Amino acid sequence: MIAEDNEYTAKQYKTALEKKGHRVTITKDGVECIDLYNDEAKYSELFKKDPHPPFDVVLLDQNMPRKSGIEVAKDIFKVRRNQRIIFLSAYGQAILQNVKGLKEDTIQIIQKPFSLNFLTKKIEGRVINSREGRKLPERIIGDKVNNLMTATQDKEAFR
Repeated sequence: MIAEDNEYTAKQYKTALEKKGHRVTITKDGVECIDLYNDEAKYSELFKKDPHPPFDVVLLDQNMPRKSGIEVAKDIFKVRRNQRIIFLSAYGQAILQNVKGLKEDTIQIIQKPFSLNFLTKKIEGRVINSREGRKLPERIIGDKVNNLMTATQDKEAFR
């Protein structure tokens, strides 16, 4: 699931992920995202008897109309504490300061700008971030602050 108010950006994410075989649902703001999430979670629980998160991952923009990414994440965790969430934002530090009540292993931040290839690898779990001095695929710069994994892509990787 993608919650992104910029239609062009959302379509780019969707196209890149669908090319890799992923099914993608797009919502245009925070309220639409949480409404759809709640509907899917209830359907999953009632009809499939499945308590797992209804989406493999929820991609959240931080600055959206009607409800911010942080507010959406808090609402999602009220329904499913184990939902994997990735914030896609140019405001990574601001998110870090505002997620004090959300420091879960299921939250990650990808700092904009990044390539679509980087995003798909991150979602698929093929990229492991580290600051141990190793150069990793896609030239990832990662850090773990207060149990919250953040990632950015080295600017030279965009060449």
